[in-house]
This record gives sequence, structure tokens and C-alpha cells, in this order.
Amino acid sequence: MDSFKTPVRNKKGNLIQIPASPFMKKIGFGTGVAVYEMHRSPIQNRTYSPWAVKKVLKEKESGIVESMEKRLRFEAEILRKLKHPNIVGFRAISKDEDGNSALIMEECSSSLGDMIENRLDHLGEVPYSPNTILKVLRDISKALDYLHNTALLLHGDMKSFNVLIKGDFIICKLCDFGVCLPLNKSGQLDKERNTNQSFYSGTDVWSAPEILKFPQEVTSKADIYAFGLIIWEMIALSPPIDDDLMMNLDQSAEDSSNSITDFDRERPPLPDVDLGTEYNLVLQIYYCCTAKNKDDRPGAADLVLLVDSSDEKEI
Repeated sequence: MDSFKTPVRNKKGNLIQIPASPFMKKIGFGTGVAVYEMHRSPIQNRTYSPWAVKKVLKEKESGIVESMEKRLRFEAEILRKLKHPNIVGFRAISKDEDGNSALIMEECSSSLGDMIENRLDHLGEVPYSPNTILKVLRDISKALDYLHNTALLLHGDMKSFNVLIKGDFIICKLCDFGVCLPLNKSGQLDKERNTNQSFYSGTDVWSAPEILKFPQEVTSKADIYAFGLIIWEMIALSPPIDDDLMMNLDQSAEDSSNSITDFDRERPPLPDVDLGTEYNLVLQIYYCCTAKNKDDRPGAADLVLLVDSSDEKEI
């Protein structure tokens, strides 16, 4: 996918005017990028919902900017082809005031990662209710089922910060498709479609055991493991990192010859909190998704059936 011909979803030939960054509210950020809220001018007394604009941050090294530009255009190429209620909506790809690419998407209220951090700050170590967790699992499992079995794509960077929430958990949507990898119908990495010979490059803290080894075993089950860790996050209200993983990450940072891919990851233990029987289904899903052996994990379609087997209640 070296060639990007993503159309702007407005009149052909027109680029959407992107305000300069200081004139927009920053609502998120990631490695080398920031996301801003863009308000659209009302026309004929009609109010338009705001958009989210993802832009590459200015860096001193032009090579970094070029790499992030390529990733952003790749994400736009992927996102414009995806149409699912639980995947963030593509709106356009345009240019900012510096001539760099800007990906325009539907705006959601917040990321789940930010909400988890805010909950810890305001309520302390109080896990989300099982109904709230199941709402997130219900929506995101449907997004993964579509991604794995219809679009034939591995998300490759599943984590709470890539789950967007509208309102008070009205709907949850998956975002950030900049490191997607192609899958075949069996859920394996499709080497023929992987023309760039890309490898799994998601976030180490949310990576499955088979990803943290060399050689990597890249399958759809890597997303499932990280999906399970999102459950852990909603219970523990922190990133899924334990002492062993932290020590290995620190050693890797200090010594480039000591790769994180030498690490044999174990399932992170649940925090010492009182979880009643109402959490039984949540915990069942957590344990099966984070099985060390990838073949013991359910597929996304199985997860949809498992979560839908519970009665949907008010959050």
C-alpha cells in the first residue's frame, strides 16, 4: 500500500480548510501525532457536529515526520474502507496549514484510557461495573469480528486509548488503524497481501506472549489477548503492566541488544479487589482471552456470541 489515493468525502477537488492548531482544542495525542476538535461553521441555521482532526506533530528530524505522514495516510486508506457502527467514521483526508496530511474523523466524547485515568483520580480504585465493562466488550467485540472476518485485518494496537466512547457509554468505537496488518480467512498473517513486509508494531504493554518473542507469531489472536487486557484495565484502573514486564522494558531501554521480544509474558494478575458474582462473565472472558496459548483464546465471532449471551442491562 505504497500508493495512497484516499478521496476527500466532499466536493471533488476541494480540500477541507483545516484551522491552525492553536485555534483548535487538543483532545488527544499519541506517538508523533495529536488529535484536535474541529468545529464546523453552521449553514442556513443548521448546526454540524464537530470533527476530530489527527495531525502529525512537528519534529526536528524530517525522517520522523515523513514516517508519521506515511502512517497517517495509510490509516486513512484503511479507515475509508471500513464501515461499521463500532468503528470510528472516516470523514476526509486533507492538508493542514503546513501542507502536512490531516485525517478527519467523527468525534467521540473521550477515549476509554482517558476515562479510566479520570475515574482513578476522582473515585480511587473502584472498578467499573460489570454492566459497563460488558457494554464495552459487546461493542468492541463486534468491531473486531467485522475487522477479522470481513475486512480481514488485524488491528495491531488494541488498548483502552484506542477505544472511543460517545456520551455515557452510549456507544463504543475502535480507532487508530495505522499499524493494521492483513489477515487471511484463517486468521493468520497474509504474507501475500503484506507487501511492505510489515511486522506487529503495537504497544508492548498490551502485546500478547507470542508477539513478545522472536520470531513473532502474528494472528488475529494477538488482538484477542489485548482485548482481554482492556478488561483488566477497567478493573484495575491502570495499564496492564507488572513488575516482570516493567523490568524487561527497562532493560530493553538501557541495552538495545536486550530485545523485549525475548520476554515470556504471563497473564497479569487481577488486583486485590472484591469482585462479586456479578463479575463472573467478565472474568470468564478475561481469562479465556488472555490464555497464554493463542489457540486457547476465542475468536472475535465467539466473543460476540459470548457477550450477547448476557442480558443487556442499563449501565
